[in-house]
Amino acid sequence: MAALRAKREEIAAQVALELGLGELGGLSPADRDLVDRQADETIAGCATPATEPADCSDADRTMRRLLSEHRALAELKADEADTRLAEEGEVFAPENDA
Repeated sequence: MAALRAKREEIAAQVALELGLGELGGLSPADRDLVDRQADETIAGCATPATEPADCSDADRTMRRLLSEHRALAELKADEADTRLAEEGEVFAPENDA
């Protein structure tokens, strides 16, 4: 979880640079809110499979790498959660669903 949050902060830092706002630590609260919203939109639109994938071709190489790493961490987290649930007996085969 901490790794996923850290990767999101890296993406936010890249967004701030792309917007010409500078380093995250020096942002006003309003600018930080803007960066956070843009980072969330970027992650949602480019980092996860969607029915209509966003065109992320305008993202630079650094942003594409960060989004790819974020997606891998998110998938790893989901896999770990599924494993934990299976170990606790919370995951059932489809034939057990009635």
